[in-house]
Amino acid sequence: MPVPVIGIDLGTTNSVVAVYDGSSFRVIEDPINGKLTPSVVSFHPSSEVLIGKPARERRLIDAANTIFSIKRLIGLPYKSPILRQARQRYPFKLVEGPADSILVRARTRSFTLPEISALVLGRLRKIAENELGETCTDAVVTVPANFNDLQRTATRDAARIAGLNVLRIINEPTAAALAYGYRSDKRERIAVYDLGGGTFDISVLDLAGEVFQVAATAGDPYLGGDDVDNMIAERMGKFFLERFRIDLSVQPDTYERLRVASEWLKCELTEREKALVYADDIARGDRGAPLDLEFELERQELEKMAFPLIGRSFDKCEEAMRIAGMRPAQVQRVILVGGSTRAPQVRKMVAEYFDQEPMTDLDPDLVVAHGAALQGHALVMARTKKRAAKERLAPASVSDAYSTEPLGYEQQPRYRPGDLDWVLTEDAAQEPITKVAARPAGVPTEPVPQPP
Repeated sequence: MPVPVIGIDLGTTNSVVAVYDGSSFRVIEDPINGKLTPSVVSFHPSSEVLIGKPARERRLIDAANTIFSIKRLIGLPYKSPILRQARQRYPFKLVEGPADSILVRARTRSFTLPEISALVLGRLRKIAENELGETCTDAVVTVPANFNDLQRTATRDAARIAGLNVLRIINEPTAAALAYGYRSDKRERIAVYDLGGGTFDISVLDLAGEVFQVAATAGDPYLGGDDVDNMIAERMGKFFLERFRIDLSVQPDTYERLRVASEWLKCELTEREKALVYADDIARGDRGAPLDLEFELERQELEKMAFPLIGRSFDKCEEAMRIAGMRPAQVQRVILVGGSTRAPQVRKMVAEYFDQEPMTDLDPDLVVAHGAALQGHALVMARTKKRAAKERLAPASVSDAYSTEPLGYEQQPRYRPGDLDWVLTEDAAQEPITKVAARPAGVPTEPVPQPP
């Protein structure tokens, strides 16, 4: 049996590792993190490095040394406007490194962003190896469609530091479409609406057969479920301030407790109309008396609060539609990606904008890793076929090796690796070299195989 290629969705908020064995897909989970590993790294005073849920819990008591949401900054220069926003939002220190790079300060050390991401990737690799019982070095890793070459290179560097050999980096919307098994003899337009914890991306894909081309992409690196959490936390903080005259926002660790409570409230309100959260001993009053917070929120009120925020995503959808030269009604299918798309309000607004119900058959948190795992299996099969073809064409004797007779066309191995983002299927071992399709300026594309 060939060594499996793992598929990795390295997310802003959570990351997922998965594998496909040719007959079934499965997300690989461990007892600590489950299926979703928070993309969080915390540097403990004992010099231990915590990754995933244990690290996320440290945000409540050690926010300055707990690193999260690094993906939105990886590969960017220190002078980037996005970095300036991040320095205002993040409780940990971001400093300038060599050649206009970004470094993270934790405890007494500085780390590059690929080094932080490598810790998360290394944890995912370990999870896969523990479950599969063998060394896992080959991987397919996904990135946002609007990542530039520097961001893709930085992601590949992170994987290399983690001991992974990246066989291919593919776009997240392409991976999502692969997971749904889309293939068509005619041209089809698919929109991938990706609202995660920290970022929003909208991509329009052109599908022709088994080839995906990114027709347009747009996004906002500071738009996601975290922003909804912050809105709820601000409402909770205001409620507490009015009642006890204590401002919780000036206490970073306490405010992190508010954010955790806010996230729980938000998730509860995807399933019910009203939810109540209780946080004990969140502050101290007169003479050190402990103060508790009890806060109730209705879904209708949350949707009113979140409406302008979610509305911003459709401004980006309009931008993508302009780039693609089309209108929303011309999209044949809509795929939802990201945990924030579970909210009934989001699904309703997406359906209204595209004038159709979005695809929700697959878990929006897992669909990208699903597609990456499928791509990894396809690469294994193509590599196996290539090796078998070489063995069939190996010379039977020394004289055969020095034969001057050329091989016939049908005998020649016709598989050659394509470019970085070519979507390779099991039959791709029979395809000739690829050619990059034309695209709007600045929009990455999947190269299109040409007919023999």
